[in-house]
Amino acid sequence: MLPRKRAVGGDDDDDNNNHNNDNNRNDDINLETALKKARIECLSSCSTTADTTGNSNGSCGKDSKESGEEIEIEVAKAPAMALGDGNPPEIDEDLHSRQLAVYGRETMRRLFASNILISGMQGLGVEIAKNVILAGVKSVTLHDEGTVELWDLSSNFIFSESDVGKNRALASVQKLQELNNAVIISTLTERLTKEKLSNFQAVVFTDISTEDAIEFDDYCHNHQPPIAFVKTEVRGLFGNVFCDFGPQFTVTDVDGEEPHTGIIASISNDTSALVSCVDDERLEFQDGDLVIFSEVQGMTELNDGKPRKIKHARPYSFILDEDTTNYGTYERGGIVTQVKQPKILNFKPLREALKDPGEFLLSDFSKFDRPPLLHLAFQALNRFKSELRRFPVSGSEEDAQKLISIATDINESLGDGKLDTIDNKLLKILHLEQELF
Repeated sequence: MLPRKRAVGGDDDDDNNNHNNDNNRNDDINLETALKKARIECLSSCSTTADTTGNSNGSCGKDSKESGEEIEIEVAKAPAMALGDGNPPEIDEDLHSRQLAVYGRETMRRLFASNILISGMQGLGVEIAKNVILAGVKSVTLHDEGTVELWDLSSNFIFSESDVGKNRALASVQKLQELNNAVIISTLTERLTKEKLSNFQAVVFTDISTEDAIEFDDYCHNHQPPIAFVKTEVRGLFGNVFCDFGPQFTVTDVDGEEPHTGIIASISNDTSALVSCVDDERLEFQDGDLVIFSEVQGMTELNDGKPRKIKHARPYSFILDEDTTNYGTYERGGIVTQVKQPKILNFKPLREALKDPGEFLLSDFSKFDRPPLLHLAFQALNRFKSELRRFPVSGSEEDAQKLISIATDINESLGDGKLDTIDNKLLKILHLEQELF
C-alpha cells in the first residue's frame, strides 16, 4: 500500500488525516478478524460435513456391518451417550481453531459436553488424564483408592516425594487442573459401584480386576444410551487395550480424509448413464459409493444435491445407477464428489471378547502370532493377582512357573480357540516387567 499524501491545510487537516488513518487501521483489524472467523467457519463446516456423512472400516475385537444401502439416505447420528443437557456449549473459535478444523463443530460440541471417569492414577492413568483434560472435555473425575508409594514417582510425572502417603487421586488434582482451568476436575476415593458410572459418557480403567471389569462393562454396554468403556493396562514393555462403545456405535468418517472428487467431461442420456471425467487425475471411487453432482450445465437435474449410487467404477469413468434419458443434454462443466457413508459397529462385551477376541490390532507385522499370546498372558497375569492378591514377584522362579501354569490352564479351556504353542520365555519376560507401569 502506498503512503497517503500529507495534507497541506494545517493542523486541522493533520488531525483529520490521523483520524482517518486510525479508522482505516480499525477497519483493517476488523476485516482481518472477520476473514479469520470466516476461514474457521469454512474449515469447521467442511470437517463437520465429512464427520456427518462418512463411514468407517477397521475392526479390532468387534463385529461390524454397513448401515444400509438405500439411495436416499438420512445422515446417521452417533448415539448420544448422555450428553447432559440439550444446550450445546459455546465454542471459543480463537482458542480451538485447530481442533475445529480437525474434529468439526459437532464433534467439538459433543467433546465439550462429555463427563469422563478415569480410574487408576498411576503412570498410565495420569497420562490419559493429561491428554483428556488438554482436549477440553466438560469434566474429568479421577478415581483411585490407593496411596502414593515411592515407586510411583518413577511413572507418574505429577507426583513428588511430598505426595508419598497421600491418596493418588487427591495428589493429582492440583497439577492436572493447572493444565486447563476450563475443565472441572473432581475425585473419587471410595470403591466404585456400577450405578455411579451412569454419571459419565466414557469411563477408562487402568487398574481393575477382570471380574470387576466384566461387571462394569456389562452395565455400560446395556446402559441407555451406552457408556463408552475402555480397559487398558501397561506392564513394562507390554500393554493392551479393550474398547466397548456399545452394541450399535455409528462411525461417520472411516479415514478422516477429504471426500474424493472428479471433474466431469461428459454424461450420457441413458438408462444407466456413463459419466466420464477428465484424465488429468484418476478417480478414487469404488463400486457402491454414493456421489453428488454440482455445477453441471445442461443436465441440471443432477445438481439437486441428492446422493446417487455408482457402479462399474473405472480410473476415469463410472456408471451412474440412474435413468437420465429424460434429463437435459449435458453441455459442459460439473464436479462429482464422494459422499462418505456411515457405518455401524457392533462392539462385543468384555466377557465375550475374552473368549473370542476376533481380529487384533497389529503393531508389529513381523510377529503375527504375538497378539493372541499376549491376550492369553494378560488373562493369566490378572488371574494370578486375583488368586494370590498380589502380582508375581520379579525374579521369583516359583511365581514365573505359577504364571505359566495359569496360562496353560486358560489356554486348555479355550477349546477350538486355544493356541498350539505357548512361548514360556515371553511369559517370563512379562513376569519380570509387570511392576513397571
